[in-house]
This record gives sequence, structure tokens and C-alpha cells, in this order.
Amino acid sequence: MKLYYFTDPMCSWCYGFSPVMKKLKESYANIDLQIISGGFAPGSKQKVTKEYKDFLEYHWRNVNLRSGQYFDHSMKFVSDSFHYDTEPSSRALLVVQGFLPKKDFEFLSLMQKAFYVEGKDITNDEVLAELAQEIGVQKNVFLESYHSEEMKLKTNQGFQFSKQLGVKGFPTLLTLENGAVKILTHGFQPFESLKEIVEESLTTMFIPKSANGESCSDVSCGF
Repeated sequence: MKLYYFTDPMCSWCYGFSPVMKKLKESYANIDLQIISGGFAPGSKQKVTKEYKDFLEYHWRNVNLRSGQYFDHSMKFVSDSFHYDTEPSSRALLVVQGFLPKKDFEFLSLMQKAFYVEGKDITNDEVLAELAQEIGVQKNVFLESYHSEEMKLKTNQGFQFSKQLGVKGFPTLLTLENGAVKILTHGFQPFESLKEIVEESLTTMFIPKSANGESCSDVSCGF
């Protein structure tokens, strides 16, 4: 079965969902998981003002309570030049997928840890290049691809694909069955709940058709 995982490196609920996805990958090695940066806030000019920091902290606390994921609330990434633009980290994920496709989830998790735990600015190309180097992509090779017009176009195509499938927020996990979109989860789910949904999908997908009759909520980040 092929699953499409729509996520965003700077979506806090996606960070909270990361351990669940890791367990899913480990438990179902036969599942073909395609990770797509859906574009939570690409091109955003949002600065982290006092009000926006309060907004982030509120949702980070909720994510922590539901998932147990740690957040550093000091937000060391904040600066006068920082904007909550999720396009750079989304593009970085696509670059790594081109060079090391089997390490894309590892790199996604690395960016999330860098941002939420270490307070690094993952809108910065040098920071992203250093993270890519940690998993085996040379900095100069990464940066050349990252700054290419081709990669910028492909990143935007990922955002458009997300919209075409009707993805309204992140994280979203779905399948495509005979061209029809089947959403397995929209928003955070604990692993046991997601496991039941996946098990049901694995069963029903083998039944012949004739046998068949820019905001955040408390579970996801959406438009």
C-alpha cells in the first residue's frame, strides 16, 4: 500500500506526530510512504511578535500534552529578520529526497529537532545545509540544488499537489484508491488509533469493488 504523508517541517502538530509516523514506518515496512511538504505557510512574512509568540506557545503546550514531544519555549531562532516562512525547509526536504530518498524522514525529524528543541533558524540556507551534511549531503552540493530554479518550481508543485488533493491541514495521511482520495487521518492521532485505521485500510484494499456496498487547531496546522 502507498501512503502519502503531507507534512511541514515548521508545523508543530507534525512534530508531535513524528514519533507516531516513526513507529508506523517501523511496524509496516511493506508500506510505501511518500513524504510531501504540503506548504503550511510558504512565503509568509509573519514575524514572531509578542502576540504571535503567545499563539505559538499555546499550541506548543497542546502538542506537548498530546504527544510528549519537548519544545524549547525560548525560541532562539527569533530575530529581526526571521519570518515564519515554511518554504525554505520544505524545499530543503525535497533536495534531500533527490539525493538520499531513503533518509527523507530522518532529515525531516532532524529539521524538527533543530527548530523546536535547539531553536535553530531553519529558514536559513546555511543552517539547512549543515543539517543536510549531517546525513551525508555535502554542503556545496546541497546549496547548489537548493538555490536552483528547478527545485523552487518542484517545491511549489508539491504545494499545488496538496491543494489538488484537498489537503486542508497538517499532518494528513491519505491513500489514492482508483484515483479517489481516502484520508486516513487529518491531524494528530496516537499510534494505536492510527494502527486500527491502517489495518482496516490494508484489509479493505484487497476486497473486490463488487463486495463493497494559516492557523492551527487542537490537532493540526491548517490554512
